[in-house]
Amino acid sequence: MYNSSVDRIFNLDAVERNRYGNTAFGAACLTARNLLRANLGTRFIQINLGSWDYHQNLYAQLTPMASQFDSGLGALLVDLKASGLLDETLIVAQGEFGRTVGPLNRNVGRDHYLQQSVLFAGARIAGGRAIGATDELGSDTVEPGWHRDRYVRAEDIEATIYSALGIDWTTLRRDARFGRGFEYVPGAGEDLYGPVHELWG
Repeated sequence: MYNSSVDRIFNLDAVERNRYGNTAFGAACLTARNLLRANLGTRFIQINLGSWDYHQNLYAQLTPMASQFDSGLGALLVDLKASGLLDETLIVAQGEFGRTVGPLNRNVGRDHYLQQSVLFAGARIAGGRAIGATDELGSDTVEPGWHRDRYVRAEDIEATIYSALGIDWTTLRRDARFGRGFEYVPGAGEDLYGPVHELWG
């Protein structure tokens, strides 16, 4: 059966596409906005933006990708805030690792640091600030900035997302047939990880 509400989500106006950067990433952000506005029960949207793993020729590749990211995500945040949807939508933007800063490597690129940053917005987060601080090179955390007083790990980010969605991140589900366990956040039962509550206060 034809559903005009669904059709409108994917019918992207040219003016709006341009405002979102007129890229595939921008179109994905615009589609996400339309999907949230349609209020059809969507609980999760994932948008990917290529690979940022530039060990060589950094700026030739990074500059256009950063522009896509800024235009698309920036327009999405503006529109969600204007419609009131930002307060009830959690936006998380992150990669899988950090990058070196300072002089470029011999291939005019950047290599890996274990440190990385994660952008959180919406969901009534107290924005406009950073939690924690690194040394001047970004190679190590010198001030964690949260109640566990250690590095924020991937499992902590996972617990934070679950918590913001109202899901008990300590949940352990058991396979009825074999009794195998599946933890939403590994090690949650031993209190190894937990939400970064400081985002909200």
